[in-house]
Amino acid sequence: MKSKYLATLLALAVAGMSGNASAVLVVGADIDAAETNTTWGDDPGEDQIVLSQPIFVKDGQTLTILPGVIVRGQPRTAVVQAGVIAGSPGAVIVTQTGRINAQGTSTNPIIFTTAAVDNDQDGIADDVSPADGFDDAWTAGDTFLDSDPLDNPLAPLDRAGNENVSKWGGLVMLGNAPTNLADACGVGYGQCTIEGLTIPGFPVADATYGGVSPHDSSGVLRYVSVRHGGDEIGEGNELNCISLGGVGDGTVLDNVECYANFDDGFEFFGGTADSSRLVALAIGDDSIDLDQGFTGLGQFGLVVMPFFNENSGDPFGSASGDKAGEWDGDDFGEPGSNVNIRLRIASATVDPTCWPLSGSDWYNLTVIGSTPDAGQDFTPTSAASANRGIQMRNGFAGTLANSIVVNTGTALGFDIDQDLGDGCPGFDSIDNVNAGLISLISSTLDDGGALGAAENTAVANGDAIAASQGATANVVNNALFQGLVNEDATFDPQGDATCPGALCGKLSAAVAAAKAAPIDPRPAFGLIGLGQGIAPTAPGLDSSATYRGAFERTAPVLWTTGWTVLNRSGLMVD
Repeated sequence: MKSKYLATLLALAVAGMSGNASAVLVVGADIDAAETNTTWGDDPGEDQIVLSQPIFVKDGQTLTILPGVIVRGQPRTAVVQAGVIAGSPGAVIVTQTGRINAQGTSTNPIIFTTAAVDNDQDGIADDVSPADGFDDAWTAGDTFLDSDPLDNPLAPLDRAGNENVSKWGGLVMLGNAPTNLADACGVGYGQCTIEGLTIPGFPVADATYGGVSPHDSSGVLRYVSVRHGGDEIGEGNELNCISLGGVGDGTVLDNVECYANFDDGFEFFGGTADSSRLVALAIGDDSIDLDQGFTGLGQFGLVVMPFFNENSGDPFGSASGDKAGEWDGDDFGEPGSNVNIRLRIASATVDPTCWPLSGSDWYNLTVIGSTPDAGQDFTPTSAASANRGIQMRNGFAGTLANSIVVNTGTALGFDIDQDLGDGCPGFDSIDNVNAGLISLISSTLDDGGALGAAENTAVANGDAIAASQGATANVVNNALFQGLVNEDATFDPQGDATCPGALCGKLSAAVAAAKAAPIDPRPAFGLIGLGQGIAPTAPGLDSSATYRGAFERTAPVLWTTGWTVLNRSGLMVD
């Protein structure tokens, strides 16, 4: 252990129960000017970190996390009170003045998960000492609920059919890149405080994001999986799996997964960050959420939406996986609440015209919706309702290209939402479609609801672009499309029923064996729906990926292999 840790509140313990026989470092102080740059996992055997409270990375410091490290946040231990932060769950918040360097590998990822315990190994988080309605926090000698997150991940529901979400906080990254906010948040033009942190309570400076530096860097996330978070601190105020506020395009987001979170998966609050190879699985609300003038690019992403509710019938998470994508341009929708980020933010003056500029292009997404085809391997006790694919609304402008969305049932795989009068005049979603600022290009929608007028206009916009570049047109609900090789994404969401025991409530080999065949998200061979897409030309994108979906049909190895929940548990092919 380096001397830099002497300034932190920590304990080094060895957990002796099954599945926990390794050194555990308990961290309870911020990474700030009192320390030099900090590395987790640099001492022999120090492969598990327990966060006893929200940990802020600030004052020019960098938090480095080595491959294979498991970072666990303690669950909340007290009710939320205005101005009170005691009892807040463990979380990592990278402030505007901090950086994170978390670079795992495809076979040795970095995993963020919960420190909740299950000492009787019944597949349900303990609430014993004290029995107060909150999951018990880990102490030395306890058995972690998520005892083997690499090879036997915790199931999305526990053995009683309750959701395994909000078991800790989450990962927050706050940068200095532009948003389209004026001073609606009261902390400065183009700035706001991130949702999910108690304000007042935590220092405002530690929760602020946004600025005038589009190329700002908050660090690197590579081969990182974040699971079972999203603690709710108030109605409509919860941490996401990964919250990205004003994050700049100097940040690297590559091969990053969100799994079983209460609210959203990846939420971009403005900023310019580009991303590649994102995975969102069993997210409680929106898998990929964009707003506040986000202008970054995305390429290669897999979304598998929850097909189940809790056994009681209550929604899974905040909305049972409402949408694969909720893409907004504007977060407030009233004059004076937005700023023209291209011209006016440097002088801190409000554009008198509400101007929610956004422009985000996404390529090569594969979305598997919440309504499985008939004959699925598993029928849940309480099925989720039909959830939408990618929805664009509230002044959003941008494109979805070279993508595949299947199994949204009666809901739309691609949805343009009418702003209903609360959007910015001249810049609502319908205006943007009609102006050619929203397009669906060279993509395939299957087993979803019939598109309306606005969606068909976006399809026509994209078909014209595709034709001009020698690519093929969109395909919408064509019976000749053969679908994915195996798009049945169902499995027992309560995990292994071998209880008590180390596999109880986990996504074990037995759960995978119950499927007739593992999920295979590559498109099946056929003559319809697989045509030539457009070539992504923006810097940093793979211009050779002119196929549809996140995976080339003939790919011998999928980029999800070795590090994601579905693949590592045997539920998805290599």
